[in-house]
Amino acid sequence: MTQLTFKTSLFFICLSSLYSNISAQVKPADLKDKLTEQAEKTVSTILKVSALPKKSVIDSLQDKLTSGDTLILNYTLGEIKSMIKNPKKDSITYPIVQVLIPKKDKLEYTYPVNKGDSLQIYIKHSSFFKLRSVEVSLGKIPVYSRLKLTKKEKVYVKIPAMETGEITIKLNNRNYFPLKAKVFVRNLKREKKLVIKEAVDTLFTLDTAMVTREELQYLPLVEQSFTVGATLDLTKTPYFMFPIPFNEAKNGKGWAYWIGYQQKNINEFKSIISEKDALTDYASGKIHFLPNSEPKSLTCAFVNESNALKLTRNEKYSPSNLTFATNNGTNYGKIIEPTSKYNKKLLYLACLNNNGVSDQTVYFKSVYLEGKPYTEQVINKIPSLIKYFKIYTE
Repeated sequence: MTQLTFKTSLFFICLSSLYSNISAQVKPADLKDKLTEQAEKTVSTILKVSALPKKSVIDSLQDKLTSGDTLILNYTLGEIKSMIKNPKKDSITYPIVQVLIPKKDKLEYTYPVNKGDSLQIYIKHSSFFKLRSVEVSLGKIPVYSRLKLTKKEKVYVKIPAMETGEITIKLNNRNYFPLKAKVFVRNLKREKKLVIKEAVDTLFTLDTAMVTREELQYLPLVEQSFTVGATLDLTKTPYFMFPIPFNEAKNGKGWAYWIGYQQKNINEFKSIISEKDALTDYASGKIHFLPNSEPKSLTCAFVNESNALKLTRNEKYSPSNLTFATNNGTNYGKIIEPTSKYNKKLLYLACLNNNGVSDQTVYFKSVYLEGKPYTEQVINKIPSLIKYFKIYTE
């Protein structure tokens, strides 16, 4: 072996050893992980619930928003507009990578993109031998290629992403020597439209209070039967004066009555089918009419004490004026006035029998309306309007 042949063999052995060491140090998978770790992180959603302090520095809204997030601010519209004056485009810058492409081989780098993004790619070839080609594809679709890059020749291209997926960069080396190159990639995110909407919500607070209410109910006042003697029968009294006991209904809000003059009508009244009793159901509006009963040779009226004496002596008298409700009969009615009106000046039911030979029976029943107070807990929903601004990008 000549000295020249020996030197040539030694050169190729050293070059092959150097290439093996260098190519073993570069692993595309490790490089991709490294790029992912160093990528910029997105900003989380921010919720501000208090007003801005005075003379504070307001950052750009774009710095606070990411795709799909909603920012709720209680600031004034003027403060929000000052944020919009300083927009900042969202982008992801990957670190510069210096690579060694093995001989007769290629390297691939893949970057995720969303529809509307643009991938800005910068590649500088720094080896003596030509780089065979630079190819860029979106998924399986080729979108860019450049052939035979010489030393210090550069590739500067912006690739728009027509759909969401991955953009792959391929560096092809067809030489018998490894080649050096630098790769710089920046993902320019699609510019988002900033939307500001004023929103109004109703916030309810619960207020608990104890409230006194009144339960209205009809209570019995009096139920009485009277026998009025004949005028010619000296052993019996031909009249009566019955004071209605309103002292037992001091807080009454009204009262009702029914007077029966004939036994047939009295039996009819007592046989009425009702929920409680006929007079109470009539007073409460569940029954609208009661049986009529007309006196014969008998004079009866509601009067005060002096007029009761006149009536029983068959003198001219004046009946008391009562405030009747609707649906009253000749012998029954509902009076809508407080019973306290009769506490001092009593009200009488007075009757005089004008029949000289036979006794007569008078049946009188009355009920009164009273309010029973009771206390219950009431929960009130108090509404209040909350105004705020919803800000989001789309």
